[in-house]
This record gives sequence, structure tokens and C-alpha cells, in this order.
Amino acid sequence: MPIIGLNYKKISAERKSAAKTNMKINTGPEITSIKKSKLQGFDNDIDVLTVGFKFKSDIEPEVATIEIEGTMVYKTDKADEILKSWDKNKEMPSYAHMELINHIFKKTGILALQLSDIMQLPPVISMPKLEPTKPAKKQKKSK
Repeated sequence: MPIIGLNYKKISAERKSAAKTNMKINTGPEITSIKKSKLQGFDNDIDVLTVGFKFKSDIEPEVATIEIEGTMVYKTDKADEILKSWDKNKEMPSYAHMELINHIFKKTGILALQLSDIMQLPPVISMPKLEPTKPAKKQKKSK
């Protein structure tokens, strides 16, 4: 995996009011910046991309907000292509975008879920829910 590391810069959880009926939860990550960098301390410096991100969950209507901001270090042979696309229109090729967004969800989603639990808010990410199964009907034996 070309994602070498992830660092948090800001972790914030704020309750604005008591929980309400018909709450709507909007959760999503976004890439906020991309720049070329070098990792030093190895025999040779390594060219990488430093990718800024923001993960935000809003619980509406104005119940709470959870925000997580940070950076990822991304190693790829296609750094110039990604940087050119980003500089042109703040977008990146889909292969890189999917990989980075999935990593943000994986790492920050767990943290956001924990923060929502600490703040006694509804979960900001859907969790699997087990449901009881109905017992199978027994078939009558024919004679």
C-alpha cells in the first residue's frame, strides 16, 4: 500500500443541542490539499505526496459536529500526474481518489465513531445490526 502514514492535526467534537427526532447525519471525507514532499532520513530521499484531508460529520438539525483534519503521506509512481490534475481543477485520478478516501474512512471513521459514543450522540457511521432470524418451518413427513 502506498500510504505510508497518517497524522492528525485537529480532532473536534461539539454538541450544540440535545438530540432531536428526525435527525439527519451527514458524514464524509474530503481531500483538501496535495503537495510534493520528500521523506528524509533514508539512504536516498523518497519523493512522496503530502495529502491534506478533512473528515466531517454533521448531525442535523444543529445537534452536533465532529471534525477530524490531518495529512497522509502517499508514495506513488504517478505523483506528477496526480499533482498536475490537482493543480488544474482540484481533482485527482479516480484510482488515487478511491484509495485515499477509503484509507481516510478506515482510519478516521473509527475515531469519529468513538467520539460520537463519548459525546452520547448517534453513530456517525452505520454499523452492522444483527436481526433475529425466524425459525425454519418443519415439514410434515409423508407416510
